[in-house]
Amino acid sequence: MASVAVRTRTLGANNAVVNNLGLRTLTGVIYVALTLGAAWAGPFTTMLLFLPICMIAASELHRLIWPQDDGLPAFWSMFLAATVQVAVSMGAFDTGWTMLPGAITIFLLLILSIAWMLMRGTKQPANEVGGMLLMMLYIGLPFGLVPHLFTHSVWVYVGFMLMLWANDTGAYLVGRSIGRTKLLPKISPNKTVEGFFGGLIVAAAVGYLLSMYHDLLTPIQWIVMGIVVGITSSVGDLLESAIKRASGVKDSGTILPGHGGMLDRFDGFLIATPAVVLLLWLVH
Repeated sequence: MASVAVRTRTLGANNAVVNNLGLRTLTGVIYVALTLGAAWAGPFTTMLLFLPICMIAASELHRLIWPQDDGLPAFWSMFLAATVQVAVSMGAFDTGWTMLPGAITIFLLLILSIAWMLMRGTKQPANEVGGMLLMMLYIGLPFGLVPHLFTHSVWVYVGFMLMLWANDTGAYLVGRSIGRTKLLPKISPNKTVEGFFGGLIVAAAVGYLLSMYHDLLTPIQWIVMGIVVGITSSVGDLLESAIKRASGVKDSGTILPGHGGMLDRFDGFLIATPAVVLLLWLVH
């Protein structure tokens, strides 16, 4: 009877793994299809696609920072991130809209938030101000910069997303197969040095392949872009892991079956996007 029970538990565990992998794959396919479909529809459609994602990510970060609801209301965090996203995005659609209006928007939102915070009589002003800045700069700014990638070409944006996915996939596969050396075990015990370099190499390889078909950037620039994506997306992944660990949670949310929350899916994107926009600004 004991051996039967063990086999039953093992079979149940294997089925759970298979079901989770199936959910994860299906969610990933839908995510990729929506991302690429919006890309071909144009930067404005992509901005609209990312707007609710930006707001959900802000709400997840809000719960991580203020699990006891002792900060400003969650809807305000969502409003801060969404407003910054739209304000920054406008620069890609209106040539007369410089980055100055976006900076002014961030400043005014911060002043308004601080005034509200002080009137509430906060006991943790540094924590709340830091949280507000994270909503605007860590969440809103990267999503707002996405349309600016289109100003070079739709293929720059698509290439960027392909590099992100390639880095994630390469890091996972290499880490699972030959990963032995822990990268930062106190933050993310499953990340390995081998996985990090595996993702980096795959992302750079995608950059090289893109250079063979699109001369928007030189081969070196495409490859450097892949390396930058690999490094910064890994930093973003580790940063979100550190935030979750500090909050004592495994996932930022449950909205994406098999993936967790929006922050779990876009953690690398949030750091990689500003880095790539800066790189493109430097080389063009």
